[in-house]
Amino acid sequence: MSKKNDDDNSPEELNEGVKTAYVDRLKTLKQALDFTAKGNIPQSVEKFKHYLAILAAYNRTTEKYLSPKMFDSQKDIAEMLLVSQAYWNLAKSYDKSPKLRSESNRCLQQFMAFTIGFKYQHANAQLIRRHLRSGKAHNKKAFQQVYEKINVRSKNCYLATHAYPSNHELLGSLRQFKYKLANYSCGMKFINFYYESSPHIVKA
Repeated sequence: MSKKNDDDNSPEELNEGVKTAYVDRLKTLKQALDFTAKGNIPQSVEKFKHYLAILAAYNRTTEKYLSPKMFDSQKDIAEMLLVSQAYWNLAKSYDKSPKLRSESNRCLQQFMAFTIGFKYQHANAQLIRRHLRSGKAHNKKAFQQVYEKINVRSKNCYLATHAYPSNHELLGSLRQFKYKLANYSCGMKFINFYYESSPHIVKA
């Protein structure tokens, strides 16, 4: 993770425990994923929380205030994807308990913050879509709202960007048209259909 160059935020000023944990953070994340695969949700939650806490401590903040602004969007893109996945897994885990629903919503918001505007945005949108279709979402409305926001704010327009340069003015017009469509239920259905089908059309 790229850090600011000022003295207060330099890695040298961190204590040894934080620096050691940061070096081993991916091991912690792997443990979280292993527990998830085994169905051990309590342990996976603790490990995901620990992973995020390590990143927060490295930036001299708490997990609650972890933000994409603390990362270099180019150099740290892989780590940002991992952070989004950690929040995604926490959101699903907390969603299982009505008492933890607010924490699930908070993690969904963090998942969205670490998703919108990045090249893996469409892939993360499909994670939510598949989860909704599986019927496993308890607070379906919250997951649906995040899915729609990620989908609508996506800058990827597969067919158009395949046909035109990324800076072509037509793409901006099409994006504005998409925002207008999103105000209507039938418009959202069309947007969802477009995102599901266009990658296959481009591939063909």
